[in-house]
Amino acid sequence: MTSLAAAPTSAWARVYGRLERSPIWFVAAGLLLAGTVGVSDFASGENISNLLRQGAALGIVSVGQTVVLLAGGIDLSVGSLMSLVVVVSSVIMNGRPEMIGPAVAVCLLIGLAVGAFNGAMIVTTRIYPLLQTFGMLSILQGVVFVLTDRTVGAAPPEFQQLSYGSIGPLPTPALLLAAVIMVGWLLMRVTPFGRYVYAVGGSAENARRAGVRTRSVTVAVYILSALLATVAGLVVAAQLGTGYTLAGSGFMIDSIVAVVIGGTALSGGRGGVGGTIAGVIVLVVIGNLLNLLAIPAFVQQIVNGLIVVGVVALYGLAELRRRAQ
Repeated sequence: MTSLAAAPTSAWARVYGRLERSPIWFVAAGLLLAGTVGVSDFASGENISNLLRQGAALGIVSVGQTVVLLAGGIDLSVGSLMSLVVVVSSVIMNGRPEMIGPAVAVCLLIGLAVGAFNGAMIVTTRIYPLLQTFGMLSILQGVVFVLTDRTVGAAPPEFQQLSYGSIGPLPTPALLLAAVIMVGWLLMRVTPFGRYVYAVGGSAENARRAGVRTRSVTVAVYILSALLATVAGLVVAAQLGTGYTLAGSGFMIDSIVAVVIGGTALSGGRGGVGGTIAGVIVLVVIGNLLNLLAIPAFVQQIVNGLIVVGVVALYGLAELRRRAQ
């Protein structure tokens, strides 16, 4: 009898311990419950589909930002890269389905070049990642406005299926996000590369002494971040259907916020993709609920800030409790 009673208790203790380490899941579950109970249209099939479509781009770019932060870096250039991808892809396609392949290829090459340059500059010059990627942010945004200062190009209907299409009951962008999440989780939790990223983020010097090629790892995480930002930019291009110069604005801040409130330390070495997805859910659901309730934009900013501060405080309290035990 004692062993049978202890087993469920032990299982609940493990679940509670995991949730205590990741309080963002409490917040995400609470918001989903509040929306379902308190807002009539929130749980409708149409709104759920909109949530999945709206959250895909942010989720994809946030997975890349997670890997960079785990390695002890930060990437401020993702939003500007997304804007450039939206403009370039729309101009190349210009409504022509046969140009979808070339547009995607060119954008992926741009992303690869941006990520490699960021990583190479950081490891060769020892410049702070914050400064390097902020400089790249300015460069990319400048390139966008050199190319055009207005909305240009057009995505053909076939390409827009990337955002508005469905496979069965599931929106295409949600399936793309699920694939990115799965690959990102496996990469960080199963492969040697993931262990190297955590090691570099924990202590680059100790990782180097242990034989980890820290410079290669650093370059790789910035390439991965830029490539995922490129994919997210293509999703946004499909959603907008045209080349809007400020299409990526906001994604830099939101991706960092999603990662941080998801439990990944800004100092690196702690956190993961799972927490980031919970952070994305929180941000997307908050925005959706406030829009459904017709809350003014400036009030939405206040609410978002309060949520972020509250979640960070929860992590701080959990950390203090663990240290006291």
